[in-house]
Amino acid sequence: MKFVTQFLAIIASAYLLELFLPWYYIAVASFVMGYALKSKANFLAGFLAIGILWFVKAWLQDSEGASDLTVRVANIFTLPKKEFLFLATSIVGGLVGGSAAWSGSLLKRKVKAYNN
Repeated sequence: MKFVTQFLAIIASAYLLELFLPWYYIAVASFVMGYALKSKANFLAGFLAIGILWFVKAWLQDSEGASDLTVRVANIFTLPKKEFLFLATSIVGGLVGGSAAWSGSLLKRKVKAYNN
């Protein structure tokens, strides 16, 4: 249950922060939720939350646009389909989110050990 709570909290907070702040604030959202809502799979929660969030955002932005920009960028990276570009984007974001959530949980462990 903690995993699902942490997963949803990371998605919600990262989405809200991305509305007003630069993209790298997803790490802040994941770190804070990793610290506050430590589960047994912190990296996985952060990775999946940010990865899914970025995949959905990229897909929605592409479907709303009238240009073929994603196809052109996919061709630059020699990707056969634009969906692979969405996947690559979500993996990069997922790594940032997962690492930040894991770091937050490790800090909580160190703080707890220091206080005891």
